[in-house]
Amino acid sequence: MIQRKTIPAQGDYSIAVASEQMRDGRWSAVATLQQPTPTGLRNIDLPVSDQRFDTEAEAERFVIELAKAWIDRNEPSEPQP
Repeated sequence: MIQRKTIPAQGDYSIAVASEQMRDGRWSAVATLQQPTPTGLRNIDLPVSDQRFDTEAEAERFVIELAKAWIDRNEPSEPQP
């Protein structure tokens, strides 16, 4: 069964995480960054990793850290006028 969660992140982003237990019992997760815009919601799907983890929490932590790193690399350091 796929588990979905949304957590707040830096700036005005949130991170939507979907985790799933694979047939071999290990866990995988993917993340989508969500950012409100004046006309809707911008979704940024992060690359899907082939890494698997022993627990759901480990899989979620991994993709949350990837998402936060993406924000750090791509978010302007100063608000734009």
